[in-house]
Amino acid sequence: MPPALWLVALPIGAVPIVFLFRQVKLGAAIAAVMALFSAWLALRLPVGVVLNLLGRTIELDRLSQLTLALAFLATAVLFLIPLFSPSSASRSAHGGIKRGVERIFYPVGLAILGLFVVASLSRHLGITAIFIEAAAILTVFVIQGQRLDSIRAALRFLTLMSLATPLFLLAAWRIDLYQLSGGQIAAADLNQIVLFVSLGFALWLAIVPFHSWSTTAAAESSPTTAAFVLIIFPAVTFSILIHLLADLPWLVDSSQLVTVIIAAGVLTAFVGGMLAGIQRGFSELMGYAALFDAGAILTVLGIGGQAALITILVALCTRALALTLIAASTATLRLQVASDGFAHVKGLARRMPLASAGLIIGGLTLAGAPLTAGFATRWQLLRSIAEVNSYGPVLLALAGLGVAIGYLRGFRAILTLDDPSQNQPGRSQGSAPTFQEPGLLLLLVGLLILACILTGLFPSLIIEPLQRLTFGLTIPIG
Repeated sequence: MPPALWLVALPIGAVPIVFLFRQVKLGAAIAAVMALFSAWLALRLPVGVVLNLLGRTIELDRLSQLTLALAFLATAVLFLIPLFSPSSASRSAHGGIKRGVERIFYPVGLAILGLFVVASLSRHLGITAIFIEAAAILTVFVIQGQRLDSIRAALRFLTLMSLATPLFLLAAWRIDLYQLSGGQIAAADLNQIVLFVSLGFALWLAIVPFHSWSTTAAAESSPTTAAFVLIIFPAVTFSILIHLLADLPWLVDSSQLVTVIIAAGVLTAFVGGMLAGIQRGFSELMGYAALFDAGAILTVLGIGGQAALITILVALCTRALALTLIAASTATLRLQVASDGFAHVKGLARRMPLASAGLIIGGLTLAGAPLTAGFATRWQLLRSIAEVNSYGPVLLALAGLGVAIGYLRGFRAILTLDDPSQNQPGRSQGSAPTFQEPGLLLLLVGLLILACILTGLFPSLIIEPLQRLTFGLTIPIG
């Protein structure tokens, strides 16, 4: 078997074992170790063509390596959050979600990663779309968890993701016809391909107005599984989009596609940032902050240039770091309260100072605030888009400010002393004075905070290694 296929065989092969031990913490430990080992393996495997299957190329390149390593590493850390949480915390949380919701997350998460490996290695758009659809179907179980009161988030996610599959199949059909014709294509056919590809990736990336699956999943899923969806799907999708543009450079010749990418990115970032500033809970806020971040990364792709690829990879890494920190901090807060709404977390900063700090630092990292890991890519984006148009920097700066305001409002709520005479819904009565933050979960939050601060103060820690790994790779835009 080709070595690269071990990235498929190992996580999927571990699914039955993890499923058997999903009810105990051993299942989470096995899943985390397997994901961590797969991340290491992804970086160690040789690049090149893996095999030719039915005339289609299965190929592992540097971009796929980095994307898959990021996906496996982020998932490994997310598996640690329920592993380090107290097993006794099983009361209802956030409208019916129980702490045991992550049990199905371990085996299904590994299976989803295996499908994403196949989708990333395939260089045929139709085959890639089919495997992404299979991963989306499995992700429904991750989003839904043990909720019995609502299926809105899972249904919306599956509906919008499924709408993209026929669009990509049509685009792949037209692309195959173009390649069989020897490179001759009519203007009308090119416009059709651009339309199908644009709509398909807009659905996958939750671009406005197709953004509801990401924000609803963040609001109604557990923090851990929501972060998994918001990290993995955009990272793999951006990798697939970059591969498509590199393999079919004639798509970039269409000025409409580049214009649409930039406009969609700016609009998505602006809508996400403005709506983030008015949210009333940390889960909803995470969804809109992630929406802003996805729009900013898409804008970088549309502008292109020599530094575009490294900027996108750094942004995906800082996005994964910030969302993982927010998920770990929110999960820690939910050990004490049943909801992470601003009205329910008042006064928790005194009892959970590290988790409270993790929320604000993770949120400001997504906003691109100075001295955080996200500042370098946001500054590069503002400089680049200023050369394209004059209104782009203003809209993106306002959007980033909106995300920062949203998290500052949440931080203010955490600092506000609650009134003991009011019986707040969702507050655990009688447990506040004796509650102790779990040590291992605190250690994880502390390490993630340290990583955000260090990469913010010294961005070369993440930029230089990625530059060495991606030397010679470019995006055929600009």
